Amino acid sequence: MKKVLFIFVLCLLCSFSSICFAYPNEKNGFRNFYWGESLQEVQVSNEVYDLKYKSYDKGFNSVYYVGTLKNPYVSGHLVNNINFIFWNNKLYSIYITFAEEKYSSILDSMKISFGYPRVENDKYYWDGEQTSMILGRQKGQFGMIFMANPYLSDEARKGGAIKG
Repeated sequence: MKKVLFIFVLCLLCSFSSICFAYPNEKNGFRNFYWGESLQEVQVSNEVYDLKYKSYDKGFNSVYYVGTLKNPYVSGHLVNNINFIFWNNKLYSIYITFAEEKYSSILDSMKISFGYPRVENDKYYWDGEQTSMILGRQKGQFGMIFMANPYLSDEARKGGAIKG
């Protein structure tokens, strides 16, 4: 009986930890783009067009591609390009830029969708197990939503450090 109770309590604690670390409505990517997908899978998606190579990041041993969303609205606001970042041909990060004047409205929409974020240095952070998000801005230039898979981001960072 003690064994059964112990296993039940352990399962209960594990379920609470996943609830505590995730934010409400946490996603496993963005729209129909999922963490771990290959460049080829992203290229054939009907959600994006005009996907082009942008740059290489030596620190993360990652490749950046930029494209245009066929539905270029996030929270009802027009966004600029979408950037895809791949490590070992696995999608691990996406960031989207938008006009700075939309910043407050997008922040409000994200709070409604994902809960109240952690705030540091004028940036808003939603920390999740599958997806972490940051909302920030370059004052006088643009706003940015950065999304990443924490596990793949750590692997990319390690891969960049190993490669030198």
